[in-house]
Amino acid sequence: MSLQVPDRALLAPYEAALRGGWSPNTTRDVAPEQLTAIAADPDAFLAELRGGPGRIRLPDGREVERLPGPTRWIFAQDRPGRPFVGSINLRWQADAEGRPMLALPEHVLGHIGYAILPAFAGHGYATAALGAMLQVAHQAGLPEVVITCDESNHASRRIIEKNGGRLVEAFTALLYSPDPHLRFQLSTAR
Repeated sequence: MSLQVPDRALLAPYEAALRGGWSPNTTRDVAPEQLTAIAADPDAFLAELRGGPGRIRLPDGREVERLPGPTRWIFAQDRPGRPFVGSINLRWQADAEGRPMLALPEHVLGHIGYAILPAFAGHGYATAALGAMLQVAHQAGLPEVVITCDESNHASRRIIEKNGGRLVEAFTALLYSPDPHLRFQLSTAR
């Protein structure tokens, strides 16, 4: 598994995954709007994924500023052709001096989010990608992060726990779903 900075040379497999019905957002399908953004200005789209400024639309239709932080594309190094298998992103708020803070706005459930293409689920890619992104978070100055998953998502819970996740609470995030969620804390020190 390798994490790659989104760039033009890697855009085709990402775009193919979007066209195939995959979405990097697990709370709503953002594939159509991402495909539109790629068609309009691929360089601006990639700059935003690399942590640049931008806006995101929430499930209730509100638009808010995107939190800073990088997205990385996940590629399988152990398969022929090194296929694209998913994405993972890190996000945080900054304090007055620009340092990352643990606190997140109410519409952001966790510091790290990931999505794996269904054909590659269950092969350890998300577990490895989360471990690598924890190192990125540590380098950014976050001593720990919060990650959430749906209570019914046993696979995601195992991925988080394999990376040292400690269950903090069960909660409901009505903005995203009436279903129960789980919140975990993870140390970024490896």
